[in-house]
Amino acid sequence: MYLWDTNILRHFVDGHPNLQNHLQRVPHSEVALPSVVVAEALRGRCEYALKAKPEQALLAHEVLLELIRTVQGFQIVTVNQASATVFAQLLKKHRAHKRYPDIMIAAIALTGSHIVVTRNQKHFVDLLPANQLQNWIDDPPNQARS
Repeated sequence: MYLWDTNILRHFVDGHPNLQNHLQRVPHSEVALPSVVVAEALRGRCEYALKAKPEQALLAHEVLLELIRTVQGFQIVTVNQASATVFAQLLKKHRAHKRYPDIMIAAIALTGSHIVVTRNQKHFVDLLPANQLQNWIDDPPNQARS
């Protein structure tokens, strides 16, 4: 299973061409969103909708609804007991509150033997082995490891 980081979901919404090329080689059923990615994406759109000025309100709420529809098209993978245990171990080791979502994604990936797809690989290099990281934005599909 390929778990997308928040930046990849954003590129998907924008229709990034290299990401679309990768999706031609990977069945949609093998792509999932970690629940923390859904939470991050919704948090941003909800804050925008809740704080929008009157002239921005229509767009802010349309963007929120578009994200909800997009997310509903994906399998969502959440924390289970095994990944919660690994998550706690990684948090003790790395002690970085700002990295909380990345550490949670890594724990889910490690316990499920999933591949994390992110443009920010530097956020994961100390959390995951190289064979569990891919960048579908900057790397051509033929260079990605399956």
